[in-house]
Amino acid sequence: MAQIDPDFKDKLSVTAKHEEFGYSIWGEFAPPAKLGIHGDNVAVDFDICVGDGACVDVCPEEVYEWVEYDGHAASAKKAAPARQEDCIECMACEDDCPVVAIKIYALE
Repeated sequence: MAQIDPDFKDKLSVTAKHEEFGYSIWGEFAPPAKLGIHGDNVAVDFDICVGDGACVDVCPEEVYEWVEYDGHAASAKKAAPARQEDCIECMACEDDCPVVAIKIYALE
């Protein structure tokens, strides 16, 4: 099973910024086929995210907001870490993600 690479920050570079939310996008970003990893301290691998909403449902701080990338193979709907600065590092989203598409990093 594919899952987010916990060492992606050492292996990938920031290739874009999300226009609306201002977070970094790591790795190849060529919508709709390749979407990369979105976020910095709350990181979501959009290429494996299946958009089931587990992270949205369990997050006590409402960090996530839905975005759409029509035509992506895994799902068109993705949970963007729109308010990653509000993350309290409870790990609920990381623990509940069925495809392990989320990695939480401590704020520095």
